[in-house]
Amino acid sequence: MEIKWITGRKRAVALVGVFFIVVAGVGMITLGGVAVDDPFTVSDRGTDPSTTSGNEGTADEEATPSDEENSSTPPPTTAESDPDPSDDQVEDRQGVNFVPGVRNFNISTEVFDESSPDVEDGFVTPGEHRLLRFDMIIYNVGDADAELGRPENRPDLFEYSESHGHPHLKGFNNYILLDESGERTGAVRKQTFCLRDLYQIRSTASNSSQFDCEYQGISAGWADEYDASLPGQYIVIDDLPDGEYTLQATTNAAGTVEETCESDNTVRVDLSINNDTVTTHTPQSHYERPSAC
Repeated sequence: MEIKWITGRKRAVALVGVFFIVVAGVGMITLGGVAVDDPFTVSDRGTDPSTTSGNEGTADEEATPSDEENSSTPPPTTAESDPDPSDDQVEDRQGVNFVPGVRNFNISTEVFDESSPDVEDGFVTPGEHRLLRFDMIIYNVGDADAELGRPENRPDLFEYSESHGHPHLKGFNNYILLDESGERTGAVRKQTFCLRDLYQIRSTASNSSQFDCEYQGISAGWADEYDASLPGQYIVIDDLPDGEYTLQATTNAAGTVEETCESDNTVRVDLSINNDTVTTHTPQSHYERPSAC
């Protein structure tokens, strides 16, 4: 093997070139094999969900025993680090990639009458209920739009919500509360949603939203969020004793939308419940940031 040494002026030029490459890389991350702005440093409150029309989530009734059996093996939790992907992984990751996030946990005791939206949609029965509420966020960190289109063209995927006034995607998210030994409690929720562009999470993404509840989807580099205050955005914990629990939240649970990566569709958060107080033990960076697929 022949080795050639760089000397004099050629060596200086080479060093300057290396320095330029290093400086140019500052402030970037590798996501999907491409250096981009970190989408999780962009403000995710660009649009206030509480003041934006159509920002609603609804739910099916509690999961049936068959549903629970089919998901008895929880999907992998979000990883704590983002190792650089290989060239093969980069090629495989072109497309839609949903990553969930949860936050803002609180416990409330609420009374529902027969005319309440939650009762009309079958979330709860009339009466007093103790609820574990939280925000659910769906990030599309892939490089392709998740386009579902007009709900009336896909009655197999959508159902109409009388209380909310528009169609919702069936069973898109699943929420399960596990006890300290990892066993399921009775607190389970199959959740339906209107998928739309709520706020931009990546500076290189399109600056204009293109999906709403009439033409549904989530654009690449955008996210949808379902605020804890919305009807159905909770798990009923009426008879749940105080103790240590884990919330497991899965998006695209039925595989409705084809993704290039499904191993980062579930997040888990360790919680302590004491009377009307809930405390999270899992660092927020571990359940909002996606793993590398």
